[in-house]
Amino acid sequence: MKKRGKILRDPGASPGLLMIEGRQYRFCLEAVWTSEVPPKPGLAVDVQFDRAGQILAITAVSEPPLADKPAERFASTARAAAMTILRRVATKCGMPNVLRR
Repeated sequence: MKKRGKILRDPGASPGLLMIEGRQYRFCLEAVWTSEVPPKPGLAVDVQFDRAGQILAITAVSEPPLADKPAERFASTARAAAMTILRRVATKCGMPNVLRR
């Protein structure tokens, strides 16, 4: 079974720590890390589990740029709509150049 998670602590003097679906898992670099890039906090990973729930492999994944995420696209659209409304209100109040770029 494979799940997506994030590195919370890289393995150094102590075991590494990652979070998957609100649950923390410890890991050792030598035993399960399969990527060439080193683990670092915030790095997204795919984690392969065996049937008993033990980690078999951890692989770093690249996430899409923030602009490609649906929430960011929605926020950008909402900001543009809000500016349009504010410009209309400013114009009606006699301040048409207040919100010009």
